[in-house]
Amino acid sequence: MKTEQELDALIAGLSSELKPSRDLWPELEQRLAESAAAETKVIAIKTNTWLSVPFASAYVASAASVLLAVTLFWQPADLQPVAVTAPLAFNPQLLDAETAIVYSFEQAKAEQLASMKTVDPVYADWQQQMAQWQQAIGQVQLALKYNPNEALLLKQLRQLYSQQQNYLQKVVQSGLV
Repeated sequence: MKTEQELDALIAGLSSELKPSRDLWPELEQRLAESAAAETKVIAIKTNTWLSVPFASAYVASAASVLLAVTLFWQPADLQPVAVTAPLAFNPQLLDAETAIVYSFEQAKAEQLASMKTVDPVYADWQQQMAQWQQAIGQVQLALKYNPNEALLLKQLRQLYSQQQNYLQKVVQSGLV
């Protein structure tokens, strides 16, 4: 192409309308019918007000406190009291692995909560976050009731407590700045 005139002549020779090689409407009609059918399959879920978020945190908190009290003060019935001349400190490692994990992390959590003064607005939902971790911890503890001393469950319990403790440490440090 040497000149613009030749280019203009070639453009004028093109048809102004492109036509597909086959009829596309049957495929489009089928796809539209499928998407309309998928939209009508929406299921309405009726929520129970007792299982809603405001009540869930209260359930989790009460369950956690009962579970903590039971694990800390429970003693097997076959242990006989021993006469001790000097008082011994509570040693959770003598009971089982789960109790040791719960005791150490709950003690550290209590210390962190006691040192909390103010909370940065970035962490305004910190209590909800803590409740979610507590719910997950409760689920693992429930599984441990059926599978006591299961290594993977104990590891998961330790990880959940560690994550919760790290988050709480960030919240506490945000209030100190």
